[in-house]
Amino acid sequence: MRYIKRILFAAALCALVYFVNLSDSLPRELVMFAGRPQSRTLAGGIRIEDLPDSISVSADTIVAYDEGEYEARLSLLGLANRRINIRVISPKSLTADGSLVGIKLVGRGVVVIGFADFYPGGGLEKGDVILSVNGKPVESCRDFDGMAEGEKAALEVMRGGRRLNVEASCVLGSDGVARLGVWVRDSAAGVGTLTFTDSENGIYGALGHSINESETGVPFPVRKGTVEKSVVASVTKGRRGVPGEITGAFVPDTDTLGSIESNTECGIFGHILSETGEGEVYPVGLAGDVEVGGAQIICDVGGGRTYYDIKILRVNRLGSVTKGILLEITDPELLKLTGGIIQGMSGSPIIQNGKLVGAVTHVLVNDPTCGYGVFIENMLDQAGELAG
Repeated sequence: MRYIKRILFAAALCALVYFVNLSDSLPRELVMFAGRPQSRTLAGGIRIEDLPDSISVSADTIVAYDEGEYEARLSLLGLANRRINIRVISPKSLTADGSLVGIKLVGRGVVVIGFADFYPGGGLEKGDVILSVNGKPVESCRDFDGMAEGEKAALEVMRGGRRLNVEASCVLGSDGVARLGVWVRDSAAGVGTLTFTDSENGIYGALGHSINESETGVPFPVRKGTVEKSVVASVTKGRRGVPGEITGAFVPDTDTLGSIESNTECGIFGHILSETGEGEVYPVGLAGDVEVGGAQIICDVGGGRTYYDIKILRVNRLGSVTKGILLEITDPELLKLTGGIIQGMSGSPIIQNGKLVGAVTHVLVNDPTCGYGVFIENMLDQAGELAG
């Protein structure tokens, strides 16, 4: 009997932890398009309850016809509850692109990627973004070299999203220059895929995930950057345990496609400077429109932008914002060319049921035929396009 009680207690404790964690993961806001049905169930049996009279309700769907903000409640068996804000906006359309683009980004500040043998220690950590030294802004590695003076330096750094003031020791070199003894990086370049353009508002979105410093994984704060026309130079197929990649080449003497204004966890965004002339216009599909089943992605792996078949295996609206869609490449031609999802395909638009619903973001290293996608809703939110 005592053994059974222990099992029941452990089960109850696990259930409590589960519901607490689930409650914490419930969204605080839901975006809906006016006049478009939305499922009442978000995920795992979580339902939208206590809806206002102005929103039409049936057993399985809800429809809001008037734009505005409303309150409701999310519920799972009455145990996990959270008030939620429902924001109803006008339906939106975007141009799904899928072109390969070259990316040049210069960070704001410099990222600490390592320490020299003579580093005196104290204050700094790998991954810190140094924003200023002794009150002087740091804009590049060239600026940073020689900025330290004396035995101590007052630094402003960004660490884990927080600004901190740090005092670090300096070492005087044989050339008479004081140095902090850290290795830093200030920029990144590469290729990726242009997800969408919005000519009405003059903006674009690409990649579906942030540009991170390669040594530390820290996202670069943007000082400036550009998106350039690029072509596929070569393709390395992916295989189990070894991600493949697209090697691209910047096209010289062409107009810059766009500026880089922000580097977010759901992609890079900026203003359109010249049209690519590529892509088809699709209505935007919100997270609630995505379903398990067939879909397509648009990408360029050497033959120009092309539609390829995929299958959406799972939809998770409560998990990571960049991994809400689990997908599998099913197109024989794309599997032959790339082995699945490879680096450079990040940002490839996902089209399902005639709507632009997301973008490819990550590959499963142990199975390159599968990977993740971000909801286009999340990209637009971070681009400021769902601001109302």
